[in-house]
Amino acid sequence: MALVVEKHFLLYGHGGAYNHGAEAIIITTVELLRKLSPGCRVTLSTHFIEQDRELNLPVDEYCVRDSVYAELDKQSETKGLYNPQIYKQTIDVITKNTICLSVGGDNYCYPNWQRYAYIHQEALERGAVSLLWSCSIEPSAITPEMLAVLNSHHLITARESITYNALRDLEIDRVLLSPDIAFALGQQETPLPENFLPQNTVALNISPLLIRQETKPGLVLANMQMLADYLMNETDMNMVLIPHVTMPMDNDCEVLAQIKFTDASRVWRAPANLSAKQYKYIIAKCRFGVFARTHAAIAAYSCGVPCLALGYSVKAQGIAADVGMSDHVVPVGQICAVDTLKKLFIKMAGREEAIKTELRNRLVAYGETLMGAFHGIF
Repeated sequence: MALVVEKHFLLYGHGGAYNHGAEAIIITTVELLRKLSPGCRVTLSTHFIEQDRELNLPVDEYCVRDSVYAELDKQSETKGLYNPQIYKQTIDVITKNTICLSVGGDNYCYPNWQRYAYIHQEALERGAVSLLWSCSIEPSAITPEMLAVLNSHHLITARESITYNALRDLEIDRVLLSPDIAFALGQQETPLPENFLPQNTVALNISPLLIRQETKPGLVLANMQMLADYLMNETDMNMVLIPHVTMPMDNDCEVLAQIKFTDASRVWRAPANLSAKQYKYIIAKCRFGVFARTHAAIAAYSCGVPCLALGYSVKAQGIAADVGMSDHVVPVGQICAVDTLKKLFIKMAGREEAIKTELRNRLVAYGETLMGAFHGIF
């Protein structure tokens, strides 16, 4: 009798499920893998295993980084010196039968991309298949060193056309354009308070990461405050504040708490301990959204909810363009006056029905692309 070897997938580059965009990527990726390869085994390499266990990520086993060597790396002037020790558990699970997926989304947009390149190179050394998965890459950040690493992947799935076109222009052939895998995320019902008005509530999200990119200190918060005042004083819509990332070093709750309201009865601060599927359920019930976090915007787009995306990188602009929402994404550098967001929100609200129609039309083809593109890869 022939020995049947189960397929083994290693997902790495995951920073922890308190980033609910990262959580959404893991959930939808694992669901896809199990659909295409029933009975497969999935290992997740993570920086914060306690977060992932709390949110019950659907993987079979974990491997973690070595925190002692990770701290030494922070103190070292030679970045990457301790990678073999930091990621030993991850490297040790890779065999020639492993299919490795770098799942961080925009990991190659940041200076620490080399740590994931190290895992990728080790995978190649062991004869494994290595994919860069559902990614965005800032074209101007692609150095010759990065280009060589990108070219050595067996496949890159680019989640938006800016990244895809940039890689094709650089003559990378093994690249597939496919929507962010998190578009396929389902919803999980969660209790809604009495002051949540279905289809007449605006979801608001703001992040410390966005604020760190602002052109003038305090300008982003001042814009959100003016927008909140407008919604409170000049509309009948209520508001829900969505903390889509609650990492200790990057917690949306801290900045959302700074927005003040004259009538607290019209505002719900959504709990900080919900899952990505529960936040998507809330967003799907809203009339509009204004989001700094890209995956909160993805939740809205995929449910046909018009939203304004506050971008700080190529991913927000590329994803918005691909769903016909280019007019409703604003790079943080273009927030130059205190009423910028208010004006853009009013413009978006004036196109409510047109936007809903556009999203419905785009999402039909989007869903077909998302599920159809990966057949045959695994």
